[in-house]
Amino acid sequence: MASSESSAAAQAATTADPVFTRSTVILLIACVLCAILDGYDVVVISYVVPLLSKQWSEPLASFGIVFSIGLVGLVLGSLGLAPLADQHGRRKVMLGALALGAVGTFANGLVGGLGPLLVCRFFVGLSMGVIIALVVTIAHEASPVRYRMLLVTIVGCGLSLGNLAAGLFASYVLPRFGWEPLFLGAAALNVVIGAMFMATLRNSATAPRPAHARYLSRIGSLFGKDLAKLTIVLWLLHFGGVGANYMLISWLPSLLTRSGYTPADAALATSLISFGGLVGGLLSGVALPRLGRGWIFSLYGCAAVLIVTIPFLLGTPLLYLVNFVIGICIVGGYISNNAITSELYPASSRASGLGWAQGVGRSGGVITPLIVSLALQLNASLNQIVLLAAAFPLLSTVAAVLLGKVSPSTPRAEEAV
Repeated sequence: MASSESSAAAQAATTADPVFTRSTVILLIACVLCAILDGYDVVVISYVVPLLSKQWSEPLASFGIVFSIGLVGLVLGSLGLAPLADQHGRRKVMLGALALGAVGTFANGLVGGLGPLLVCRFFVGLSMGVIIALVVTIAHEASPVRYRMLLVTIVGCGLSLGNLAAGLFASYVLPRFGWEPLFLGAAALNVVIGAMFMATLRNSATAPRPAHARYLSRIGSLFGKDLAKLTIVLWLLHFGGVGANYMLISWLPSLLTRSGYTPADAALATSLISFGGLVGGLLSGVALPRLGRGWIFSLYGCAAVLIVTIPFLLGTPLLYLVNFVIGICIVGGYISNNAITSELYPASSRASGLGWAQGVGRSGGVITPLIVSLALQLNASLNQIVLLAAAFPLLSTVAAVLLGKVSPSTPRAEEAV
């Protein structure tokens, strides 16, 4: 009882004080670094696989499962482990996930075969699924109310920064030192971030909970009468946004090469989506607090229209500009999804709600590339494939409209505020 009162008092003190303290700044920097780590981890393996294929004398096609197993781990981490933070506290679960990520990433830099690599990628994905869900929750709860949306979206920009950092580091490190340092360095960053959280993150960032609270009850609360419709709509919002992003990032280079672009030009055109995503995240930090759900609707609606224009812009400079704007819309929308989700769930269900929403979203990232693969096997044209791709941001556009009907017009009050 005394510990619950102490926790409540500490949390109330934190949430009532809108002034940035040194600990708050360090905590938010750690959150940004986590997002960078996630973006880095998702992309860096794609630069390493061609070297591993030659070094291990394995056909390139056999590495396809390497990409999928990491995403499977990520989805399971978001769905199965992140909700534990609502029961056991943010600090314990976050530090455990960072420790798992550090060990898995370090081992990733030492493996000598495909089997051990798959094991490492699964556990690294598992840890990242927990980390990226909790990072949004922690940033939300540590930020002064006035700047909350802005700071959560800035944290989300770390994903795009991580994507870009992976390419820059790989281009410098691979020809000079080989592939191993790319993972050993990431393992060291896990340890540094863990130390930052250990120094600044309170034992629990949630409101006091009854002693009998259980893991399944936390997940079940997402489908209580007050949250069921909201949960389903948020899942659709995340699924469409993440699915569209992964579909474009995974297949656009190949589709452009198939249409006559050189590999270098196709890579440049696709990389502009990541650059646009960084800009979109920053814009969302400013626009989302002012425009709310209307901002998300505008982003995804614009993305759906622009994706359909891609076949008509082949061979023109406009394709590069359109890809940049698509990145602003798709990634800006995804980052806004996280901010609005953290705002709409109560503190007692926030980690569970974010974890499941992100897990469902990442499952879209697993499914949509497979849809394109199937479409290509059926000899679908580029026009038909972009229509498939546009369907996913269109789904998020519809979800943004429904969100206004199933969610409160003002953010939920914090239980511990």
